Amino acid sequence: MILRKGLLLILAWGLAMSAASCGGTASNEESWQSLLSESRHFAALKQWESATDYAIKALSSNNLDDGAKSLVLSHLASIDIMTWRDAQGWEHAVEAERLARDAGTDTLIATALLQKGRLQLCGAITQGEAQDAEALETLQEAMSLASGSPSLQADILLQMSQAYIGLNRFRSPIDTKIYAEAGRCIDRAVAVSKDSAFVSKALPYWIRWYRQGGAWQDGIACCKSVLESLGKEDFLMQSQCWNNLVMLYAQAGDVEGAATAHQQYVYAMEYYMQQKADERLQEMETRYESSLKEARISRMRIVMIALIILAITLVIMIVVSQAYIRGIVASDRGKEQLLRLISKDLANPQPGDSPVPDSATIRARCRELLGEEDGGIANDIASYITGLADERSRRVKEFGLTAREIEVIRLSAEGLSAAGIAERLHVSVYTVKNHKQNIYLKMDVRSNAEMLRLANELGIV
Repeated sequence: MILRKGLLLILAWGLAMSAASCGGTASNEESWQSLLSESRHFAALKQWESATDYAIKALSSNNLDDGAKSLVLSHLASIDIMTWRDAQGWEHAVEAERLARDAGTDTLIATALLQKGRLQLCGAITQGEAQDAEALETLQEAMSLASGSPSLQADILLQMSQAYIGLNRFRSPIDTKIYAEAGRCIDRAVAVSKDSAFVSKALPYWIRWYRQGGAWQDGIACCKSVLESLGKEDFLMQSQCWNNLVMLYAQAGDVEGAATAHQQYVYAMEYYMQQKADERLQEMETRYESSLKEARISRMRIVMIALIILAITLVIMIVVSQAYIRGIVASDRGKEQLLRLISKDLANPQPGDSPVPDSATIRARCRELLGEEDGGIANDIASYITGLADERSRRVKEFGLTAREIEVIRLSAEGLSAAGIAERLHVSVYTVKNHKQNIYLKMDVRSNAEMLRLANELGIV
């Protein structure tokens, strides 16, 4: 029973390990959240192809509800904008808005509307003022629904500033009220975000605003302020700031300042490219180490499965062999018990010089006990008993035991004491003890227990 339970446990463990090593099960599939996170990671690195692939995988995941699909589609639309796939991005944004409205989640609706507004602003470059107005209307609706997300509000406000700037693009002179509203949107975006790093994100929007208003010195001061707030390793933003300063100095007529800013821009871009190369190399090394680790784990799993299968095979072989051995032992014991039963009266040594029954008598007795007429098996058993009887008689004769001594041995085997034997044989206790001493000497034993054990082997009892 214990072996059977152990075998079942090992089999269950082996199956579990095999299933775990195969992979590809539903429990091991990447969730849409993790795929979307990977897509955002690559988008932050401006690796648009990888970002798109992960977004599409996330969109193809199982068990996506309307809200999740809307979120992924909005993200995919933002990638489309960065890769100049405006028509495709518009389809994604419109579908994201429809699903978000079906889900009834304001934040998701606002996210989808933000992407629609950004795409309408992209179209405004060639289609004039009307697209800017539509974008502003879309973004204002998004702003009204984004009250629960400060970061989303900040992004919407930045795009609203672009819509106001777009409304002034073809005006000369510009409308000061619209211009002031664009500036207020940028200031509100920075205030709402409550993130110091957001200032650098707002920089391009400030620069566009200052350029439209001709406020070159204010733009220069803004770029310098952002440069002072940047970290030493943020070479990308440094390069953008210096590039904007080149333009602003040029517009302000400061040739020397423009030249210095351009030189700083070149340095920042060189450092940034070196930084990107180092990051790419580090990423490749990390992936290589990860692939090596996965390969080692895979090999270990294969070895573990092989060892488990080997262990299961050995356990099965042990269980089967033990069952076989137990069967043989049980069979042998059954045969021995049968032979003892049949040969009890035929093979045991007889008292005195009484002859052992001949083979014909033994064969007839065996046929009688087994109920056989032709004596097939009975003949084999009779041959065995004849040989057994001859062997026992020979060994008894070697010890030289008398009929009385054999009788004493058999009475002792019945559990009688010396007094009981004496009473049964109608002799004195002294005579019985004398017989036992002679028996001990002849059989070379030292106790009654040894005498009975040897007598049992000889078939005397």
